[in-house]
Amino acid sequence: MIHHLLVPCLLEPPPTAGESTPVLRAPALELLLSRGDQEPAADRLETTLFELFGLGDGAVAAPFCWLADSGEEATGWVMQAAPVYLRADRDQLLLFELDEEQLSLADAEAYAAVFNEHFAEDGLKLKIASPLRWYLFPQRPVEAIFSPLSEVSGRSIAAFMPEGKDAAYWAWVANEIQMLFFQLAEKRENEMKSAVPVSGLWFSSAGTLPSERPVAPAEAEGDDCLLAGLKQYTAGTDVRHALHFLDGMERARRRQDDGAWQQALDDLGHRLDRLMSDADELYLYAGYGKAYHWKKHMKYRLWRSRQRFGSILAELEKGK
Repeated sequence: MIHHLLVPCLLEPPPTAGESTPVLRAPALELLLSRGDQEPAADRLETTLFELFGLGDGAVAAPFCWLADSGEEATGWVMQAAPVYLRADRDQLLLFELDEEQLSLADAEAYAAVFNEHFAEDGLKLKIASPLRWYLFPQRPVEAIFSPLSEVSGRSIAAFMPEGKDAAYWAWVANEIQMLFFQLAEKRENEMKSAVPVSGLWFSSAGTLPSERPVAPAEAEGDDCLLAGLKQYTAGTDVRHALHFLDGMERARRRQDDGAWQQALDDLGHRLDRLMSDADELYLYAGYGKAYHWKKHMKYRLWRSRQRFGSILAELEKGK
């Protein structure tokens, strides 16, 4: 069986590393990165996930995540509409993701109610699956391209505005939402329980469910809404492949939690130690167009010196 490991933020430094990368060791991972074959892959792990389920261009995350969160197969267009905090910084507007403890379900539903009343004539319906998972259902096709939230978080939104035929319309919608939500937070300041007000929505992955149902790897593990939705929508399984979506390092970076990041790295190391000995073949995907291919015989490539993981991260940082 061929095992595929998708590890977001694997090649990013620890959350609070600052300018210096601490001494890090991960023997099995170091062996794979040093003596395995590096191969080209999709820049985004989302694209790799679709490919592993046999879906090509045109597949987007929103309808699958909605299926995972609600149990409903959307019959039309769906978009992810993440609640965000926007902060003015001189002449730019910075975007920050919210944590689960910063937003209550009651407040999320209050924002949705105001949104739906305001945009009813535009054919836009906002639904809340959980405090941080919001979905927008437009009545007409969306002819615009949006940047993923993960690429914008902590940065100015100016370089990530919508593109395409409907770009101006969606920019207008985003501006309307900022004013609408500001008025709501000001009006209900004493009633709202959330620690941070929602000052906008970030749209992404607009699309529909594909007519052709995907084929899932025989094993598919991971706590990810896209993966869960793909598994629910599947039409069969491929016994040759196993998929492991391991996002512990990504979640730790979002929380700036060095301890959780180190634990996720250790867990990955233990898993790799087992799979690199037992699996017929293994692929490790780290995003940024990189994949690392492993077969058992590669451990005998003694002419390839083993680099420490901390050194590999430091070299990658210098190359950015």
